[in-house]
Amino acid sequence: MAIELYWGSGSPFAWRALLTLEWKQIPYTSKLINFSKGEHKAPGFIAMNPRGKVPVLKDGDVTLYETLAIMNYLDRKQPEPALFGRTPAEAAAIWREISECIYYFDLPAFTVIAPIFFGGVNEKADAMKAAAESLHGELARIEKILTTADWLAGARPSAADIWWYPETMLVERAGVNAAAQPLGLDLGSIAKRYPAIGRWRKRVETQPGCERTYPPHWKQAA
Repeated sequence: MAIELYWGSGSPFAWRALLTLEWKQIPYTSKLINFSKGEHKAPGFIAMNPRGKVPVLKDGDVTLYETLAIMNYLDRKQPEPALFGRTPAEAAAIWREISECIYYFDLPAFTVIAPIFFGGVNEKADAMKAAAESLHGELARIEKILTTADWLAGARPSAADIWWYPETMLVERAGVNAAAQPLGLDLGSIAKRYPAIGRWRKRVETQPGCERTYPPHWKQAA
């Protein structure tokens, strides 16, 4: 029985699970959840994930939610390519970079993104500007890494690259939104302002199946 992945278009968490499946070339059945129809709150979905969030992975008798749990499960299920490293030093570098994103990028990213996509820009403008400064600090940090390295944590593509890529794309998408323009956040062209990040993104996009993970509604809006 093929793995099933329940995901939502534009969710960076679901995007990471999709990238993991594609990079490892693990066969799976795509189950796209429609947020606007409330499918993530339907009883059948809540039975798989009581938090009502994507992604959810089903593999026979195994049902998993939470992105890192899914990524680790897939890495154990099919060890090559080894996305979480082959040595203690490699694993530590990868986990450190994922942690950097979780602890220092996620909150300011949400502070910027949520009002742009869900409303409240005028009321939250000051907080958004402060958050954008934090985001630029973190982008400058990974720009420095990528100036002398092809990948974020070692000589090979890893879970660190999978973790960072969707979120930088989502932040940039928020930055080009008309609601963001009066604030001067300067997040609408990350690849231009940070050229090493731009080159890294292109390398990520050459990995197996990456194009199949691109959010469908982003393609439709292009």
